[in-house]
Amino acid sequence: MIVTEPLHEVQTSTLRVGVGFSEHADPSRAVVEASESARATLRGATAHLTLIITAGPVASDAVSAVKSVLGPVGVAGGTTARLFTEAGFHERGALIVAMATEGDATNGVAAVSCTDVAEAGRSAARIIMAGWPFRLRYPRGLGIAFSALGTPRQFLESWRQFMGPKMRTVCGSMPGSVLYGAGTRPILSVACLEAPYSTGLGYAEAFAGDAALEPDMLIRGAAEATSTAIKRLNERPARLVLVLESAARHEALGSRAGEEWHQVQTAAGYRLPCVGWLCERVDGFGRGIQPMDQTGSLVVAAVGDGPGAGA
Repeated sequence: MIVTEPLHEVQTSTLRVGVGFSEHADPSRAVVEASESARATLRGATAHLTLIITAGPVASDAVSAVKSVLGPVGVAGGTTARLFTEAGFHERGALIVAMATEGDATNGVAAVSCTDVAEAGRSAARIIMAGWPFRLRYPRGLGIAFSALGTPRQFLESWRQFMGPKMRTVCGSMPGSVLYGAGTRPILSVACLEAPYSTGLGYAEAFAGDAALEPDMLIRGAAEATSTAIKRLNERPARLVLVLESAARHEALGSRAGEEWHQVQTAAGYRLPCVGWLCERVDGFGRGIQPMDQTGSLVVAAVGDGPGAGA
């Protein structure tokens, strides 16, 4: 499956983000309600790229439900054990992150079915780049990947061979399925925002060997990773912060997991949309981050406006 978005002619660089969440008992209705909330916060802008992450019961028609509200938008996502929102942690519900792009921006999504995550990474990169035939340079921007097989490092190493060094990418191994609505069950779902928007990644240290770090160190590391991601936006206005946390780290924190999330939100700033989800494992590639394939890591991705955008 492939969905690509053509280039726009308007030469501005403001990114608009709409976030919605619903805990409705009917999973399909939860997706619709979350999509409606995301659309409302876009304030009339048209969504071009959407992430959908669900916890608990999974809607069989989630992609159709999203598009019934947001229109013909590119969709990528997966299922998790726990979602993070401004209200805390949720073990059931649907989270929608919708992005409306402007100016010299394009985007694409791909879902790949095969038996090897490295090959899936290469295939996804080829599919997405095929939708950008007029890009005569390495693509730049942010990629978010959801994998149901292998390790994030395996995906990232093959992905970056095609995407090059400027597409900062985060990959999480999901405990459940990835992109809904495909004809076959995919092992990989990827969304890419290719644009001059500012992007930044932050990495929180994983466990040292088999021993978990002290909770205070884990909490401080997550806050520092958030601050680092935002600083790498080069003082441009931040529009979105995404947090992907490994289940092992979350479990090691125990009753203090909420304290870690509070510190992340504080570092991001409470006026900024900041959401996240649990992964079995998580890794990233970009400025200051190389795939490590370590247990207990956390990766923060921040996206902001591009040059010439207003605050």
